[in-house]
Amino acid sequence: MSKFVNVPNGNYKVTVGNNKKITLDVGPGGRGDGLGTVYVTGDFVVQGETTTINTSELTVEDYIITLARTIDPNNPNVEPNYAGIQSADKFAGIEIERGSYPDAFFGFDEDLAWNNGSARVGSFVFKDQNDALLGIRTNSVTTGGGNLYLINEGSGGIVTVTGVTDYEKGVFEYDGGNNLTGTVLAPDALPNAQAVTDWIDYNFANVFLSQIGAGTITPTSITITDEEVTGNPSVINFTIDGNIIAQVYDDTWNFDQIRISSSTIETISTNDDDLTLRANGTGAVRIDDILHINSTPSDDDNTLVPSFPNEGIKLYVSDQSTGKTGIYFANAEQNRDEIISKNRALLFSMLF
Repeated sequence: MSKFVNVPNGNYKVTVGNNKKITLDVGPGGRGDGLGTVYVTGDFVVQGETTTINTSELTVEDYIITLARTIDPNNPNVEPNYAGIQSADKFAGIEIERGSYPDAFFGFDEDLAWNNGSARVGSFVFKDQNDALLGIRTNSVTTGGGNLYLINEGSGGIVTVTGVTDYEKGVFEYDGGNNLTGTVLAPDALPNAQAVTDWIDYNFANVFLSQIGAGTITPTSITITDEEVTGNPSVINFTIDGNIIAQVYDDTWNFDQIRISSSTIETISTNDDDLTLRANGTGAVRIDDILHINSTPSDDDNTLVPSFPNEGIKLYVSDQSTGKTGIYFANAEQNRDEIISKNRALLFSMLF
């Protein structure tokens, strides 16, 4: 039989002695099937320190659950006036009981510092009761189009994929010998250190570099250009402090003012500089074969008669005269003459 208590005017209050209980008993206890229900049709305010719910499943219709709100019991609907979580450790959240394991917490810590381009304080955290951080298992993190900041603190942390077997093989393609082939399998993936190392090794082994060097204002470098790319003769340029000091072509090596082409060594200066062969110290310049002096000048020298040197002597070949050698000298004393042959010298000695 149902019972009703109706108080049309005023409040209704049930009290018991100190440390006693008020029990709304609709449970089993031999009186039914345990499916009884207590309905509270208005707001329900608990002013005690602890609320304990011993159920196997809790269903809440509310869309938002508010934690850590400090309210005036006499004015529960007035917005509180304070800054931050008011607990001693500045933390509020949900605790998960784990028996003999450390309890787990998911909550908000007012004192946690972080950075997203500027310093911030206060953050969500997963941890246990010993303040050891706990993992989060999910397959997607979104930032709404903003940057994703990781670690944010200290100097020894790294971003790692520890626990994954051969992570790099999901980023790059490898052959049966575990050698990288150069094919990128996941263009948007973040490579780990092993993938970067393998990629560099692959490129050094298979990809030609067109330039190596150092410096910015006056760089020192080796630069390669190929006819297949530029349409010009292939060349290797050696640059020191911003100046090209050597060029290598398929048949010529230019070094400073010297050109080596096939079996020819020549100067390429536009200042009519001499080509000098010099031995260090007391050493000598030795010619270990026949010395052939052409009688025709080079393309850059249109005369067979050289000028007098400032010191020493010049030897050259011209039309044969009375000396019958065609070998001439010009010295610093302004003398020019043909070197006489042995037979002609004997003839002259008999005549004079």
